Amino acid sequence: MRHGAALAVVLLAGAGAASGASDDRFVTSPGKVLALARSGYSVAFLSGPYGRHCGPHVELWNLATRGVHRLGRHTDALCVDRPSTGSGVTEIAVAGNRAVWLAYAGGNNRDWILLTATTTRPTERQIAFRTVDVDAPPPIVLGTASESVIPYAVGSTVKVLSADGRRLYSWNAPGPVTNLTAYDSRVAVFVRGGRCYVLGPSGAVVQTYTFTPGSVQEFALGGRGLVVQLPGGRVEIRNGRHVRALSIPRGARMLDYAENTLLYRVGTDVHGRFVVSGKDAVLRHATLAGLEHNGLSYAVGKKVYSVAWARVTAVLNGLR
Repeated sequence: MRHGAALAVVLLAGAGAASGASDDRFVTSPGKVLALARSGYSVAFLSGPYGRHCGPHVELWNLATRGVHRLGRHTDALCVDRPSTGSGVTEIAVAGNRAVWLAYAGGNNRDWILLTATTTRPTERQIAFRTVDVDAPPPIVLGTASESVIPYAVGSTVKVLSADGRRLYSWNAPGPVTNLTAYDSRVAVFVRGGRCYVLGPSGAVVQTYTFTPGSVQEFALGGRGLVVQLPGGRVEIRNGRHVRALSIPRGARMLDYAENTLLYRVGTDVHGRFVVSGKDAVLRHATLAGLEHNGLSYAVGKKVYSVAWARVTAVLNGLR
């Protein structure tokens, strides 16, 4: 799922969590984990600076093979000269053995660079590059990937890659793109002004939704439709004209949605909720977490954890 705000540094809230966290599989990052993305059995995470390195870098954890791969070179080239308005990586996405990340650096003008690498070709390759005024919004937007596709936008032009890096299609939005997210081969595109367009596998618009500008706080695309968090803790699942509404506590933040299960957090308590039955439980303690059809991933400090789907449902059903 994609968050409206910039990716935040993880705040440690106790390494343990509800119901068997000590048994969760984990890998250790060289630096503090700054960002997390998951699709299927692939988990990408952004390791913060460590040792003599001033820049972060991306790693990919394959849950099936258990291998961990460093992708791209350290971003030290962006930070070594200490640009006056900073440098860093703001977004990451993963599909199969491919990760994509959005980096920036600059002074009065800021360079934005979209990069990709795979476990078999770990040296990064540039996908897009734009330079804008430092106060301008990012000209490149990287979306949340599914197992099949990775969407991104340059201005109002949406581009969708397959997991193997092929360009599947481009689509011209009616305005600047603010956010994107994917599920299977579908892509949801949010455009400045409050509209969201859902694109089918060929790039044709299959659904259009309208929201009050600025009202969508968090969002995800799932098998049941488009899921959005609105003000006051209201969550809507929209599928055409059908709208299912539920609520989470005020101040809670929706994190993800998969398998008819909503993932959200209150402080550092990561909750799961079955949408149909309403069963709700604290799954783990973290500030970064993502849910997939086959499990939960979350990060605490320098560790990235994985929880099998069966264990997630067991907690929600009160079995452990």
